[in-house]
Amino acid sequence: MSAKSKTKGSSASAASTAAAAAAAPAGNGVASPHSVPKVTRIVFTALLLDILAFTIILPLSPRLLQFYRDSEHGDQTSLLAWSLSRLTEFQSAIGLNDHYNNSSSSSASSAIKRPPKMDIVLLGGALGSLFSVLQFIASPIIGKLSDILGRRRVLLISMLGNLISCGVWLFSSTFELFVLSRIIGGLSEGNVQLSIAMISDITTPATRSKGLAMVGIAFAIAFTVGPAMGAYFANKDLVAAFPGLAEYGLHPFSGSALLALVLLTVESLYLWAKLPETNSESWRLAVQQTVQQESVEATAAATAVSGSSARTTTTNGSITSSSSSSSSSSSHLDQEKIHALQQSYLSRLSFTHFAHLFLFSGMEFTLTFLTFHLFDFSHMQQGALLGYIGILSSLLQGGYVRRRAHIVGEKRMVLQGMVAAALGLGSIALVSGGGGSTISLLLGGEKSILPSTLIDAIAWLDTQEWSRKTRMWGLYAGATGLAVTSATVVNCLTSLASLVCDMGSNTDPTSPSTTTSSPQNHKTPSQPIGKGLALGRFRSWGQLGRAAGPIAACSLYWRVGPLVCYGAASFAVFMIAFLASRILPEVRKLPIRTRASPAVVKKTQ
Repeated sequence: MSAKSKTKGSSASAASTAAAAAAAPAGNGVASPHSVPKVTRIVFTALLLDILAFTIILPLSPRLLQFYRDSEHGDQTSLLAWSLSRLTEFQSAIGLNDHYNNSSSSSASSAIKRPPKMDIVLLGGALGSLFSVLQFIASPIIGKLSDILGRRRVLLISMLGNLISCGVWLFSSTFELFVLSRIIGGLSEGNVQLSIAMISDITTPATRSKGLAMVGIAFAIAFTVGPAMGAYFANKDLVAAFPGLAEYGLHPFSGSALLALVLLTVESLYLWAKLPETNSESWRLAVQQTVQQESVEATAAATAVSGSSARTTTTNGSITSSSSSSSSSSSHLDQEKIHALQQSYLSRLSFTHFAHLFLFSGMEFTLTFLTFHLFDFSHMQQGALLGYIGILSSLLQGGYVRRRAHIVGEKRMVLQGMVAAALGLGSIALVSGGGGSTISLLLGGEKSILPSTLIDAIAWLDTQEWSRKTRMWGLYAGATGLAVTSATVVNCLTSLASLVCDMGSNTDPTSPSTTTSSPQNHKTPSQPIGKGLALGRFRSWGQLGRAAGPIAACSLYWRVGPLVCYGAASFAVFMIAFLASRILPEVRKLPIRTRASPAVVKKTQ
């Protein structure tokens, strides 16, 4: 193809993009490659506000639930009394009450330090699992609606649900109203998955991981800052400031609820004023045009390396042919085969997502038990450990994942994160092998699972000061592994799922087959599956793992102790990493356009 014909093709493509942008609904903004950073910043800012509002409640949960317990004391017909009764049965089922009762007749060296207010801690975990189960139900529905109605419209509707949820919490003087607020929030929360879908809409396969890393960075920042904000505003008692509102349900923790409500209000107004619709034909054309430009740049880079002008002509021809072959690879597959491949890959990714979060969230939930149980951590020390994980995860996502994912490869980065998790959990398992309480949990009375000589050696090591310091270093080494995992696995799995949704989306954007009359047609011939629905299903399986993981991990932890619990989890993560290495797709093998074909990469090296 001559330079003149290329110029005409580019002009036609640009004209098509401009026409589609002009036909887009009002308020959508201009869809162009230059708008991608701006839209990404809008999505990131809104998501950060959303997660900050979500994390405000985390440090308040024990005291908030204790407030409801005190205020509803003696009412055996309340939802709170029924919930605590079911949790007592759960503690008996996992043997926690048996361990605690047996400790009263044991020596002080082997007594189990049962965390204070264990029923309140478990109730908080149960409410967290309830929220995740509701997200498991709602995520595919929200995703499907965003394919049909548009991302912007569905996101604003979900924000309305979040505002109602915080409004109910603000005046929830009873436990029933508080649970209602969590149910509303669980069913309406859609910012995370829609942010992922919107970034996927406007980025190319080569820049997808870089864009989606911003979601992980927002999580890391919010989970580091949000709890501190919630704890600070919890000291602002609105009942004392506005006693007349107490009769309407204002309670001592309404200050934090009001802060969350303000953040969500600002986020909603910001989204309404700034966010364009990304699920539109104009954005699809703009992305495809960017992919073409990336191919041209790769060809130019290879040409610069080629040397002589004669060789340049030959190289250009071979590169153009290779690139065309790569970019049209999916044309050899009919749409039914592409759809079948997508479903297969998404199923594998969803299973991996579920399995990873099932183990990771479970161990994350029991980590505070372990640090109290073995190290007598105060709330300040607990916060320091969790803050270390959050800050390190944020730095890794901004400095490593965002910059290197498309070079290292999303699949390889997932495996790196899983191996880091296995090593981290193994390190925590090793340092948890001390303390009379751990020995008691391992023994379970006369049911010893370890040789007595090994138990004696562990008990002796636990009395040594140097051993405690060494175990503290081992604990933070394990926390480092968990931070690496938090920064890599879910982000890159999400990137892979998003890229799988793009399979087949390499048709010439100027061809009639890829242009439809509706700018918000959510399913074109070049995209066999709705991206919102696919990513919603993917997220829902992760949420199911996040709901079930803490229950299973808590049961195992109190039944066999931290050494066996974390050791088994470490082995299980290794097995999942091995399985993932066999079943997860690689980006370079997917029938989608990438930054450059393998031939181009080889010639430029």
